[in-house]
Amino acid sequence: MKKVLYKFLVLSLILVSSNPALARDVNYSGQEMSVYVTPGEPTQVTFPSKISGGFKRKHTSLALERQGNFLVVFAQPEIPYEGEALLVHLDDKRSYALRILPADDDNTRDEFINIKDDREESGEEGNGTPDNKFPSIGYAPPNVVPGLMREMVLVSEFGKKGGVQGYRRSNNYTGETVLHDGTIQAKIKEMFLGSTLWGYVIEVENMLDTGYKINPAAFRLDGTRAIMADKWELAPKPLTAEQELASAHKAKVYVVTRAHKK
Repeated sequence: MKKVLYKFLVLSLILVSSNPALARDVNYSGQEMSVYVTPGEPTQVTFPSKISGGFKRKHTSLALERQGNFLVVFAQPEIPYEGEALLVHLDDKRSYALRILPADDDNTRDEFINIKDDREESGEEGNGTPDNKFPSIGYAPPNVVPGLMREMVLVSEFGKKGGVQGYRRSNNYTGETVLHDGTIQAKIKEMFLGSTLWGYVIEVENMLDTGYKINPAAFRLDGTRAIMADKWELAPKPLTAEQELASAHKAKVYVVTRAHKK
């Protein structure tokens, strides 16, 4: 009964709060788009076609309701300052990257956003492209460095099922410490092993009472091809349960190397 009432309230808010003056039209060009929200208040994002699915973080501060071609976003009070990323897929194979950010004095809350896609007019879509490719936004396949990096993020951050195509997902070294110098502690979470590339997901934790900026060079392994992190600056070691839950003192570092011979 509570779920039915919740959905009814969501739809009621959408239908009642329909002031077009508060809508923001956005021309999407393939870059991550910012959406500003206020905890407890709905924000509606309308797409050019019906939503078929998408990805979000496993432990999220966002509640989402999908109806046809629009998405209603409710943020919780614990939404981080740097926001949360969403990937939205449409039924015509187009994809959209959104970053949901808390509104502030400089960026007021978005009530309604209408996404316009210039790629429709250029004829880049609807040309029989295979389902696993999105050339209009430059998705690389997982057998090259950018593609493997992207797939690791989707699996680790957004809970994508099935792992990474062409790679063996390994937890043999989960929990093994790769760095502990008194300032940060880094442990392997999982690995993705392919024929030409290996990928590492490493969990990093700040051990200091002050903020810390991660040095990418500290994670350079033999044959490293690329290093990326979900954030490079870590908050001080938490003092309260709320700070511990926010996990601002932790980060995930992603490392891609050449495959090592066994």
